[in-house]
Amino acid sequence: MSFTVGCVPYVNAIPLVEMFEEMGPASPVKVIYRVPSELPALLDSGEAQAILVSSVDALRVEGRRMAEGVCIGSQRHVKSVRLFSKVPFVDIKSLALDASSMTSNRLAQIVLNESYRISPETMTKQPHLQAMLQEADACILIGDIGMMSDGTGLHVLDLGEAWFKLTGKPFVWAAWIGNDALSPDLAWWLQRAAACAGNATEGEPYYIWKNRESMVARAMRQANWPEATAKDYFENVMVYRMDGSMLAGLKEFQQRLKVNGFSDAEHFPTLVASAESAMVS
Repeated sequence: MSFTVGCVPYVNAIPLVEMFEEMGPASPVKVIYRVPSELPALLDSGEAQAILVSSVDALRVEGRRMAEGVCIGSQRHVKSVRLFSKVPFVDIKSLALDASSMTSNRLAQIVLNESYRISPETMTKQPHLQAMLQEADACILIGDIGMMSDGTGLHVLDLGEAWFKLTGKPFVWAAWIGNDALSPDLAWWLQRAAACAGNATEGEPYYIWKNRESMVARAMRQANWPEATAKDYFENVMVYRMDGSMLAGLKEFQQRLKVNGFSDAEHFPTLVASAESAMVS
C-alpha cells in the first residue's frame, strides 16, 4: 500500500520525512512539498492522504483527523516564528502577515491583543522583511526565513516564547492532518518516521537524534544555516512527540482563538492511532 503526504518545505519538518526521502523509490510514502497555506488543497483534492499542516487548519475544518503521537511543537522559544517591529510592541498600529502562514498569523494577533492590549490593522504580504516593513509597523516571518532574518535595530518577539509566557503551555505548530483517508496504517508509517529520527528518553522533552549528522547537513544545504544553529535547533528547540502537554497546548490555542474572535476554530480533530497501537489496545 502506498500513500502521499504533503509537507512544509522547512527545516523543522526534516525529522518527520527524512526516513521517506532516504528510502527513495522504495518508500511507501511519497512526500510533496508546499508552503502551509497551499497544503489543504492537496488534502481536499485527494492528492494527499495527510498533510503536515498548521494547527489552525485542523481546528477550523470539520471532520479532520490527526495522526496520534506526532507533531511539530515547541516547549518555549521556537526561533523560526518571529514578529519584527520598527516600534515598541505596544505602539504597533499595522501588522504585515506572512502569506505562507496560517497559525502564526493568528497566534501573533492573540499575543498582541492579550499581552499588549493592541489590535493592529493587518495586511497579508509575501515574506520579505524589508518590503513588509516598508508598508507596516511590524511583520510576521516563519520557517527558514523567520529563523535567519536579521532583526538588528528592530524589536523582535519569538512567538513560541510569547505563547509560553501568556499560557504556561507548549505550542503545536503543525501536525499530520487528514480526512478519512488518514488510516491507522498511514499513522503507523508517520509515527515510525518520527521514531527513526530519534528516541525520547524518560524525562527528556526532545528527541535524541540517531541520524543527527545527516539532518544537520540537510539543514545546512537547504536553508544555508550554520552547523551550530542547526544542531541547536534540533537538539534544544523543536519537539516532535505529541504528548499530553502538547495536546493541552493545542486545546488552549483553540479556546483563545475563539475568545479573540476567530469563530471558525470550532472543531478538534479526531486522533488516529497507528495500526500497531490499535491492535495493542
